[in-house]
Amino acid sequence: MSNQLLAEHKMLQDGNIIDTVNIGKELLWSNRCQTADDSPSLYAQFNGIDLGPIAIVYLTFGSDITIEPSETDQFFIIQTTLEGTSTTTNGNFSVQTNRNDILIIDPRLPTKISFTSGCAHLVLKIERKLLESKLQTLLDQQLNESIIFEQLLVDNDGSKKSWIDTMNFLCQFYEKPYSAGLTAKGIVDSHIDMVANTILNMQKHNYFDKLNDEKSAETPRHVRRACEYIEQHIREKITLNILCDKVGVSQRTLQTGFKKYLRQSPVEFIRNRRLHYIHAALNESKGKTNVSRIMWEFGVNNPGLWANIYKERYGCYPSDTLNS
Repeated sequence: MSNQLLAEHKMLQDGNIIDTVNIGKELLWSNRCQTADDSPSLYAQFNGIDLGPIAIVYLTFGSDITIEPSETDQFFIIQTTLEGTSTTTNGNFSVQTNRNDILIIDPRLPTKISFTSGCAHLVLKIERKLLESKLQTLLDQQLNESIIFEQLLVDNDGSKKSWIDTMNFLCQFYEKPYSAGLTAKGIVDSHIDMVANTILNMQKHNYFDKLNDEKSAETPRHVRRACEYIEQHIREKITLNILCDKVGVSQRTLQTGFKKYLRQSPVEFIRNRRLHYIHAALNESKGKTNVSRIMWEFGVNNPGLWANIYKERYGCYPSDTLNS
């Protein structure tokens, strides 16, 4: 992950301690700051983008600094260390972070973060009510208590990679200055949904086991088998008839199962998975091939049509991703 993220969205350059307090309050939450030598000079840099329910902030400091935010129940903070080190205390948890370490901070608890000179961090703020609303939807029931994460540090390598990949994608997507295309509601909503799903599945919390039990126990076997087949044969032509034949159910049963448990039709699921794999391949190729070849590899025989579908999802054409 680059240490110069969201460079087109600079909000503070070479800031002092007063600037840091003010911009931190605007982008994240109210805080008190103190430098190790009581110097007002920090050479702080903040790049940030506010998408309503979520905000993404890149920050770095040229001097050691300790920040003590005020307590609030309005949101969660996910902090990724890009360079250097920091020490974070959140409630009863305390941990020193290094490169690629990820923390989920609950601002309801007393929090203290000490950043070392030259460190760089990427911070995502997400509204608590949005995250808990998403959780209620996934569980299909009201929550009887607020979500509580079991620990501060994310220690699962797969979860860390998923989060870093997600943040890389969002930072690359929003690297350009604001435009109507970048901030179209449908695109922003899909990104917020992606972030919420990733958070709920990357760290143990008081609903984690139930969430995963619900996924495995309630999703019918024919839907799971269809999804597995799609993943294994995503480079091939997949029709509804083929899927029904492979899993042994009627089209109506398969359609109903996908709509109820995945909230999309089988055709939409196939399209979305193809888009995911095409997007990943374009990012990995970096100009070493062409768009049409990649699309053909994933079973697309009309690259022009899919270029428009791709743009609706990612806000740019496949060629833009390939050449970025």
